[in-house]
Amino acid sequence: MAMKVIHLFERALGRKVIWSPRWNNKPGKQGRYEAVKKLRIYPHALREANAYYSREKRALLFGYFRSSNASAGATWIFTALSHDIIAHETTHAVLDGLHRRYAEATSLDSLAFHEAFADIVALFSHFTLTEAVYAHIQEGGALDRMTLLSGLAQQFAAGTSGHPSLRQYVGSEPDPDHLAQTTECHERGAILVAAVFDAFLTIFGKRTEDLLRIGGIKRGENKRLDADLTARLTREAAKTADHVLRMCMRALDYMPPVDVRFGEFLRGIVTADNDLVPVDTYNYRIAFAEAFRRRGIMVEDCLSMSPENLLWESPEQMLGKNPLDIADIEAIGLDLRSYYGRDKIIEISEKNRFKIWDWLVEPDPRKPSVDRDWEKALGVYFMQPERLRLNSIDWGQGPKVEVHSVRATRRSGPDGQDVRQLVVEVTQRRRGYLDPDEQKKADRGPPRKKADFIFRGGATLIIDLRDNRLRYVIRKRIDDEERLCEQRELLARPDGFGFTYLSDESGSGRREPFAMVHRGQ
Repeated sequence: MAMKVIHLFERALGRKVIWSPRWNNKPGKQGRYEAVKKLRIYPHALREANAYYSREKRALLFGYFRSSNASAGATWIFTALSHDIIAHETTHAVLDGLHRRYAEATSLDSLAFHEAFADIVALFSHFTLTEAVYAHIQEGGALDRMTLLSGLAQQFAAGTSGHPSLRQYVGSEPDPDHLAQTTECHERGAILVAAVFDAFLTIFGKRTEDLLRIGGIKRGENKRLDADLTARLTREAAKTADHVLRMCMRALDYMPPVDVRFGEFLRGIVTADNDLVPVDTYNYRIAFAEAFRRRGIMVEDCLSMSPENLLWESPEQMLGKNPLDIADIEAIGLDLRSYYGRDKIIEISEKNRFKIWDWLVEPDPRKPSVDRDWEKALGVYFMQPERLRLNSIDWGQGPKVEVHSVRATRRSGPDGQDVRQLVVEVTQRRRGYLDPDEQKKADRGPPRKKADFIFRGGATLIIDLRDNRLRYVIRKRIDDEERLCEQRELLARPDGFGFTYLSDESGSGRREPFAMVHRGQ
């Protein structure tokens, strides 16, 4: 099942999955990232009712436990045999490889997104089990009812709490005010999953309304269907689920590298789908926008929730011009050839990362205005700003900037579209303090005390390799004081949502943020 999930991601993203690098703390190699070439899986790692992705080990750890509930159907329950749990935890590992800064506690949405996205993948992978989908539909089962298809980890839940499923995403009426009133991260994540499932149900209804009409079946009618109609509906359900899941996966390339919000996920879904499938025959993008709106997931800085307004702005719309010269990509000398082996892909990706870092960070005395254009576009600083002192190797040099990743993608659309892109993520960090007065002092000069937390900014660049044109800059500014205050308030909360204030690179010393069951659940 883990390989199946990895294949789903690779097909949607148009490239091989690369695991999150490990921060090396060994003597002589401190302060360096080391590539992780394989994801390790331990099927019997824990003798407890849990399973999680370990950032420290870069591994999936599955538990097993004895159940006293007869409803579980087994005395011993092994989480490594659960389709849902394997899909959920593997998704955590893939997402950590794509966006390792999403594991940091920066907002309520960022805490919820990792869990929500893992549940989205687990939920829609149910529809790859066509025999189960066929059996459910044939008995007149509607997909908007609570069933095995809409819940997660049934046996695990039966063996622990006796509930039908660990999490259920069908049956709750959309409430646009619920998200604003909810601060618990798992409840917020459930709202996001429910919104995606609502969009799926709308799309499936649109795709099958003619089949039901021809078969003389009223929607919601509890009636056994004939074999031919059931087979057609099953194919449509599996196809729709696959389309929706791939839309969500492709959106991961169209999101900022830090501090993700639910509204940005929606914008990523709509923009990525618009690039690959310009003609939206079944109104997929409208279905997503409406589903998110009904669940109260709104988008900042958009005039409306129409798909046209949800598209990310072009650099020309944001900045008045495009800072990337067409000849720049060739001048950088990137290796954009296709490689099959994962080891070779990691090696080339690292070389490209350093080439772009050199190109971005090294000032060009002939074009000083170009450097300022890139600072404005990326939301980071290459030279120390007057009103804000950022971290640097020493106080006589400029701020440190990290080229987080460089990924070449190639995706094919349903009508033969060929989309080739370069996705570049650039980030920068800033010292954060729980005391606003201490923050002001640190921003004005060298730090007098150790930071309480790390505040990050940066941007995702999406470059069209067909014409070497910069299409989108999706940024979070490092000097965004409002976002800094939100992160400070979150970390100061007494309920421990922030885990630890100053996140280390290895993840050691933290509670497992990617466990199937958290303490207190």
